[in-house]
Amino acid sequence: MAIIQPIYWHQEDPNELIHKYPSHEITLGSVLTVNDSQEACFFRNGTLYDSFRGGRYVLSSTNLPLLNKIINLPSGGETTFHAEVWFVDKTDRRNQYWGTGGLRIIDPYFEIPIKLYCRGGYGVRVSDGALFLRKFVGTLQRTTRHFIDEQFRSTVIENVKVSIASFMKENNLNINELGTEYTRLGQTIAQKLKLSFEEYGVELLNFNIEDINFDENDPGYQKVIDGIAEQARLKRLGVNYVQNRQIDIVETAAANTAAGAFIGAGIGLGMGNQIGGMLGNAFQQSGVANAFNTQSAPPPPPGAQQAAMYYVALNGQTTGPFDVTQLRELITRGVLTPTTFVFLQGGTAWVRAQEENLVRSLFGVPQPPAPPQE
Repeated sequence: MAIIQPIYWHQEDPNELIHKYPSHEITLGSVLTVNDSQEACFFRNGTLYDSFRGGRYVLSSTNLPLLNKIINLPSGGETTFHAEVWFVDKTDRRNQYWGTGGLRIIDPYFEIPIKLYCRGGYGVRVSDGALFLRKFVGTLQRTTRHFIDEQFRSTVIENVKVSIASFMKENNLNINELGTEYTRLGQTIAQKLKLSFEEYGVELLNFNIEDINFDENDPGYQKVIDGIAEQARLKRLGVNYVQNRQIDIVETAAANTAAGAFIGAGIGLGMGNQIGGMLGNAFQQSGVANAFNTQSAPPPPPGAQQAAMYYVALNGQTTGPFDVTQLRELITRGVLTPTTFVFLQGGTAWVRAQEENLVRSLFGVPQPPAPPQE
């Protein structure tokens, strides 16, 4: 007479994910006990016949129609049948760790490769024990939580790499601002990883980023940091990149005596206007707006008040016109001084900068008092 034995898994190692019941000879009438945090799967010749969630089951062909396929074989429906019973642990495991070093991404704004190091954690739970066994475990006799780390490592790292660059681009963030967005970035990566885990019967419970560090010795990192600093400086001054290039060229022309001699020789129009024309053509070809080429800007609507624009005399030549923001930058760089001649667009005469009320105010020179009454 076959001996009826209880079938269960008393889990002793918390890291263990699966357990194979040691006997292949299962007796009808045996009691299968499955904890709420477990799932038991019956296999024969590598084929899944049935799975059981938490509960107590008396093995019977009457109660378990799928097992009936195993029991009522051509050899006869004997009280003992051959099958493999696998138990799967389905408890939450939230202390899985991930990390990567020397990962290179392309900064989305400056398009410069930079090296970074990042780390964090995630949580998983086996949601479908049968699928997990078929696609993930196979015939392994013992599988621990570290097995999931090893199997999903490349998937996690690839998603982290792609997600950081795209997240920065979509949210207009630079590398200095990324540190305040770990929560949202982690949620974005989790959404992308979810389907990859579910394909193997594993549910991704959470995904978080603990830290992202950049290699400060990396040349790409230094270029990006310098670019961010320059971008912030221009923003504070209210100057865009094209305007800044205009001011750079004017400053260079003012300081270069050789350029002054070249201008004085006169080969057509004045050097200041030539600079504007040459840059205008180059920027038009590249699709960039030209700060010098005022002819390309549409006229103001009727009745609108135009902002004051000034020409500046440098090395005996006319440069500009410049708006107030650009004049302030010229003053900051020492190109425009109180004694420099300026000409108000639409005006009638050249005057010293200190004699033009609006320009004088840019130097911080107080307005004169009201004239005495006669």
